[in-house]
Amino acid sequence: RHTCGECGKSYATSSNLSRHKQTHRSLDSKMAKKCPTCGKVYVSMPAMAMHLLTHDLKHKCQVCGKAFSRPWLLQGHMRSHTGEKPFGCSHCGKAFADRSNLRAHMQTHSAFKHFKCKRCSKTFALKSYLNKHYESACFKGAA
Repeated sequence: RHTCGECGKSYATSSNLSRHKQTHRSLDSKMAKKCPTCGKVYVSMPAMAMHLLTHDLKHKCQVCGKAFSRPWLLQGHMRSHTGEKPFGCSHCGKAFADRSNLRAHMQTHSAFKHFKCKRCSKTFALKSYLNKHYESACFKGAA
């Protein structure tokens, strides 16, 4: 394992640690780089490289015209038009259009539910789910 001397996070490879260390640089560091198109400043070169792609949106949706920097982003977007949900939960069968939403959902099946409703004491694995709960059933019509 390779450990960061500044924050203690550890990584499997030295290159991953090196990439992580860039996040500790300050925006006024000599190593910080400015985007030539919009002027946004980055201390992490991989983040800068990903940002630069946002100025080159060559993958366009034929349905609505929205453009993307990567073909896989367009592919995921297309599911909003088709309704396809290829990522299914192995616990309950609920399906999702993208893997990240499935990952977030999987936490609902976790035994660790640290976010508790102040009104009804129901617990949630994700803070965003608790916030949704506050906006819906439990607090509807509450004074």
